[in-house]
This record gives sequence, C-alpha cells and structure tokens, in this order.
Amino acid sequence: MARSLTPRETVIARYDPAGRAAVERTLRTLVRRQGIAAIALAALWGLVTLLPIVVVAADGRAGAALLLALTLAVPLAIGVFGVRQLRRRPRMPDIAVAITPTTVEFPALERPSGLAPRVRAEEWPREGTRAEIRAASGLLSTSLVVFTRQDGRTRRRRTVSAETLDTDPRLIVEALGGPSA
Repeated sequence: MARSLTPRETVIARYDPAGRAAVERTLRTLVRRQGIAAIALAALWGLVTLLPIVVVAADGRAGAALLLALTLAVPLAIGVFGVRQLRRRPRMPDIAVAITPTTVEFPALERPSGLAPRVRAEEWPREGTRAEIRAASGLLSTSLVVFTRQDGRTRRRRTVSAETLDTDPRLIVEALGGPSA
C-alpha cells in the first residue's frame, strides 16, 4: 500500500538487485554478440579487400597495390571495435532516480555499445517535472516510469523500467505529482 508523501521528502528509487543482475546479464550477452559479429565482419571484409591487393601486386603494380592496401583501414577499424566490445562489461547504476525537495537527479548510464549515444547524469528542477507510468504494450514487455520536463522549447524525457525498481512506481509519480516547495 502506498503511503502519502510530503513535498519535502526525498525519494530514492534503487534498482532491484535481481532485476539489475538480469539486465546486466542480458547486456553482456548482447555486447559479446555484437563484438563477435564485428570481428567476423572485419575478417570477411579484410579477406575480400585483400584479394584485389594480391592480384594487383602480383601484376607488378606496387604503387596501385599500396594505394589499395589503405582500404584495409576500414576492416581494421571494425576489428578494433569488435575487440573493444568483447572487453566491455556494462553495469547498471545502483540508483535509478533520486527526487529531493528541489531536484530530480538521474545517474549516468554506461553505454552497452560504442555505437550507442551517451546517457549523462542529469539534474532537473523538481518544479515542472512530471512522471507517469506507461503500461507495457506492443514490443515493449515492461511498464515504464516516464519523466518529462519542458525547458523553453526543449522537451526533456527520461525513462526507467518500473519492473526493475525496488520502490513502488506510484510513490515516484506521487512524489512529483504534488506541489513542490
């Protein structure tokens, strides 16, 4: 049963340890698969690129072969990306969101891929920040707590999976729904 919150209370929503571990396992599996796929692509691309270089070099055109050898930079870069992915160990932060009497604080999220955009730590003023619970639908198999804020013309949004929280998501919505001091 949810209890009533006052606007001066601090609410810290942490990730449930079991849910957090499950998400980290899934991220590690996906990161590993992406790394293996990148290395396989790099090897295949490198072999396809190497064949014309060998043919041109065997024909006696060393200058053209050297120029073609520069095209090996692309598969090399993809291979380096793959190795870096295999070394990556993504972790979830302990805290999902902290709502203080004056701010709403989100921790930085570690990128599961070198291709994913960075999610930096943010601190929003509590005044004007809203939260709602969106039920699972379509391809999304989990309900979300969606935080929104309008800063001038910029609409900001952060989401947290409601099923991985150790706090009742209704407490979070209630904490931001009431008037803040």
